Amino acid sequence: MHPLTMPRQRGFSLLEVLISMLLFSITIMGLLRYQQVLMAQFNLYADSQYAWRLAAQALDIYPETIEQESKLQSGQWHLNMLTKSMGNGCLKITAQLIMAGKQGVELEKWQCDEQVNL
Repeated sequence: MHPLTMPRQRGFSLLEVLISMLLFSITIMGLLRYQQVLMAQFNLYADSQYAWRLAAQALDIYPETIEQESKLQSGQWHLNMLTKSMGNGCLKITAQLIMAGKQGVELEKWQCDEQVNL
């Protein structure tokens, strides 16, 4: 057989396979990065929700303190309880929870004596 009369081979060339593998690899790396960002945002959201619940719990049990929380015990988070007299027998109680490397949360509650005469 003469080389010009040989039938053309069907399939993909090496260059086409390499280009498709490169595009596939770039796509997979992009998806992995997207998944990492989603997980980081989810963890931030979950920590934020937990911090709000802890601050609310700290206000509910005031003047008692939260002692058995692992993030507070390990020093990752810090809880500040502040009180300020507002007059007329009222007290403003503030719970500040500071998360490590992140913003904190702050809740306030007013507690007034029931026997205040208006």
